[in-house]
Amino acid sequence: MAKHRANGEGTIRKRKDERWESRYYDPRESDPKKQRKSIIAKTQKEVKDKLKAVLAEISGGATLLVNENPTVAEWIPFWLSEYKISDLRDSTYESYDRHITNNIIPIIGHLKLRELTGLHIQQMYNRLQGAKEKGGFALGGASVAKIKNILSGALQQAITSKIIRSNPVVETTPPKVEDSDIQILTKAEQKHFISVLPFFNTGNMLSVALATGMRIGELCALDVADINREQKYIDITKTAGRRKDKYTGVVSIKVGPPKTKHSVRKIPLLPSVEIMLDRQLKLSQEMCEKAGANWVDNTLVFPTDEGNIHDLSGLRSSMKRILKRAGLPHMTIHALRHTYATTALNSGVAAQNVARMLGHKDGATTLKFYAHYINLEAMTQLKTLEEQNVSHLGITAEELQSVILGAEAAFEKTSIGDRIDEAIIKSKNMPPKKSVEQVLSVCEDILCQPNANLSAQEKEVLMGVLAQYTVMKRRIAEQERATKSKKRGAKGQDR
Repeated sequence: MAKHRANGEGTIRKRKDERWESRYYDPRESDPKKQRKSIIAKTQKEVKDKLKAVLAEISGGATLLVNENPTVAEWIPFWLSEYKISDLRDSTYESYDRHITNNIIPIIGHLKLRELTGLHIQQMYNRLQGAKEKGGFALGGASVAKIKNILSGALQQAITSKIIRSNPVVETTPPKVEDSDIQILTKAEQKHFISVLPFFNTGNMLSVALATGMRIGELCALDVADINREQKYIDITKTAGRRKDKYTGVVSIKVGPPKTKHSVRKIPLLPSVEIMLDRQLKLSQEMCEKAGANWVDNTLVFPTDEGNIHDLSGLRSSMKRILKRAGLPHMTIHALRHTYATTALNSGVAAQNVARMLGHKDGATTLKFYAHYINLEAMTQLKTLEEQNVSHLGITAEELQSVILGAEAAFEKTSIGDRIDEAIIKSKNMPPKKSVEQVLSVCEDILCQPNANLSAQEKEVLMGVLAQYTVMKRRIAEQERATKSKKRGAKGQDR
């Protein structure tokens, strides 16, 4: 293995507090969590001297990574701290570190890199997904896919470092990532939820979350200066959350840039939201007077009862109490954002406008998350399938034909009509399920093309058809599940 750090060398950097820090790897520690260490001193020379002494003690002149064929437990933490620390945001780094420590090392950490095979990794996927059967916590497909990407990146660097010749991850088949159902408050549930909010100090914050679709971290970091009363908008430029510092390991609540560049946005300051904010400012003044000398002076819109930034764990507890008082089932705070999005879309607000409010890249991204839930409330109020004389797939031929004709008419006016026409023509002779999937596939392909250069009219029509066909797909899937359930029930009775 190539030498990554010779004796007397190390990763030395100047910290924000003007002190110097060096990070090194100590293979003598049996616990992988304790193998990454650091030295902090006032001067660079002092750090270098201390590092030299430590490395001499560790190996007596050997390289920092003494093994030419390290184990997974030795290599991956080293890869993360040396090769990825400057590339990743604190939250991403923390996520990588958690997956490495909790999921990768306990299963394959003992294996040497050159002994690691695709089968070992595949068995790790299977164990992680099957952990629940053995009393553990089973991971979903999305989490296992993240673990795959982390492991692949570390092994790819091992190839570059001439430790191994090939990446065994390419030999594996990660589990399929299933679309998970999102939580949404119905109109009736929203009324119950809103009715109890005045009894809680977090009520105004959660009211604004429901009315604007803002992420909870964005609300925690919202400053009075971000509210423009004259031009009637809220300026969203930052978010807050509990993070572990990737250099020091210290956990604290940090304020930083939002999730993506599209999350930096201005949203309208609606009259109803302005009233909520006025109530909150009044409440903050009352909390300040009550806290007295314990009050932390700042300009946060939604502080705690002592003026600090809210911690998400505290907000989760508050949400739990609110739901219990309202007589509603458990759901996450993020359900308020989902509720805002689906309510706006069901009210006829254009997808690209909802995307701007949410901080999504475009309307296609918004529909990717929420198209399944458009008109969902209306669908739940329909008569039973038997009363509608619907086919076993949950959709009549007349309904499907109506959607097809509507799509054909809409796309006759656009330049991308040929592709859609071809898909619709092909779908006419297919069973309803395949017919819907055929048109959806073409619509999604067009939307996802980076150089599609669609006009505003084309995008609007395309997303409208996509939404209609997605609702059809959901109805078909629901009826299929109902049919399977009936069959299982019938078999049970036969027994």
